Amino acid sequence: MQQKPLSIVLHQGVYKKTATTSEAVFIITGMTIGAGILGLPYVIARSGLAVGLVLVVLWGLVMLLLNLMLGEVAVRTQGNFQLPGFAGKYLGGWAKNFLGIIIVFSGFGSLLAYLIGEGQALAEIFGGPAMWWSIFFWSIGSFFIWRGLQTVKTLERVLSLVVIILILGLSLFLLPKMSSANLHHFDLANFFLPFGVILFALHATPSIAEAHALLPGSEKRFKKAIIIGTLIPVAVYVIFSLAVVGYFGLNTSELATVGFGHAFGPAFSIIANVFAVLAMATCFMGMGIALKQTLIWDHKISRHLAEFIVVIVPILLFLFGFRSFVEVLDVVGGLFIGLESLMIVLICYMARRKGDLDASRYGLKHFWLMAAPVIVFFLAATIYSALRIF
Repeated sequence: MQQKPLSIVLHQGVYKKTATTSEAVFIITGMTIGAGILGLPYVIARSGLAVGLVLVVLWGLVMLLLNLMLGEVAVRTQGNFQLPGFAGKYLGGWAKNFLGIIIVFSGFGSLLAYLIGEGQALAEIFGGPAMWWSIFFWSIGSFFIWRGLQTVKTLERVLSLVVIILILGLSLFLLPKMSSANLHHFDLANFFLPFGVILFALHATPSIAEAHALLPGSEKRFKKAIIIGTLIPVAVYVIFSLAVVGYFGLNTSELATVGFGHAFGPAFSIIANVFAVLAMATCFMGMGIALKQTLIWDHKISRHLAEFIVVIVPILLFLFGFRSFVEVLDVVGGLFIGLESLMIVLICYMARRKGDLDASRYGLKHFWLMAAPVIVFFLAATIYSALRIF
């Protein structure tokens, strides 16, 4: 007799309804598309539009391979873990501690980027100093992180849908207005510049474990959700970057939507920057709750202490003077996410040898053919980012 699929699952202390494939796709897509898209046009404009778009597609395919490998780790593992937990299980305590530090640094860097960007976007809408708007947003976003998982996840899904609609709307408005002169710029000196920001924009590691937990016993649907959920953001990024850089060219601002008001007037500026505010609010809450879960479930830190750490560190970094949106995205994407991704390859390799469960229905074959481009690309990005920093 075939076992009836579960309708309720316990995931990291919370009972949830199982997801459909489309809902799992939306979990992955929603946690991918966010603040990173606002920095992409700036770095792509400086490297050259054609080159930048090719890099987005190539990195998207590499990230797909990485997400599929992480998906296999989840399928082969009994129990619910975030990435440091997988590392500890398959590589040992040193790997858990190392990856835990990398992910925590990456998480705080991401939250800092959202604070910086929110201040700039809100200042464009309402006027006044961007610094005070960043502090205002921090107080609101921190409340939702403290409030709890379900409240944040419900709001996050709504905001994610609104953000995708606004991205496509802005892109369709700009595409007919592109200038052919902006399509031919190329700067070899800035060829590697987009790497870190692209990685930041495509990063969605926490969503893979989340999607798997809500699709128990559905390996084929889970794999399908990873593929679709990873490729949708790639398509959205290509369309948005083509539209923005095709219109603004080298005048593209560091936060993409800031330049809209100068070109199209206050009303359009409000619409564009509302999109930016929603995109970064979605990411801030999603990353904040994921980081809190990592501290609680993988590092056994009490809930109240984890919440305090997650909300206080980003604002302290901001107040100490770290306030360049694109530079923060570049460091987080190129260095921290690069190191994290290389560790995922090692974890997947060990999970294939020592995993608890069979993953034949997941159907991931030719491991080294998948791992090789991931290793090459992420090693190059990590070395480049480290050289730029140090």
